[in-house]
Amino acid sequence: MALPIEEVWVNRKVVKVTLKGARNKPGIAADIFEMLASWGINAELIVAGAGDRGRADIAFLVLESDYFKLKEQEEALCENVDAKGIKYEPKVALFVFYGDRTLSRRPGIAAKIFDIFAQAGINIEMVSASVDSISIVIPEDRVDDAYMVLQDTLGVDITEGFGYED
Repeated sequence: MALPIEEVWVNRKVVKVTLKGARNKPGIAADIFEMLASWGINAELIVAGAGDRGRADIAFLVLESDYFKLKEQEEALCENVDAKGIKYEPKVALFVFYGDRTLSRRPGIAAKIFDIFAQAGINIEMVSASVDSISIVIPEDRVDDAYMVLQDTLGVDITEGFGYED
């Protein structure tokens, strides 16, 4: 299957943050990301899972340059959303696969991208999709392997960074 991937970007300068056991009720996500915004921190990717017993984990990426700002405010963040804790994983990278607007309407695209990573033995830590992109987080020490397999398989150049300075 030819994939409708037009470009691939990677950002190695991100930190995965998991807010553990936040209250699972309407408005909590708004509270979390309003607080981050008030501190000048943007979430590069957000993934929330299903909750259990009124609690849910919310994982998101921030730029490395925002990591210390978040660390300084983590107690306030956890208190505000009654979270059980916060976990940081600094050694990750974000790949974003861009295509045209048919990307989300073509069955099997995500599966093929996942299979490319699996064949290279690269575990996916987070994934998100939109109308024209698929975002994948992997361990940073596997980025070079991902570069090789993606360039060989997709035949597209991979651009480092996202066009803005930290």
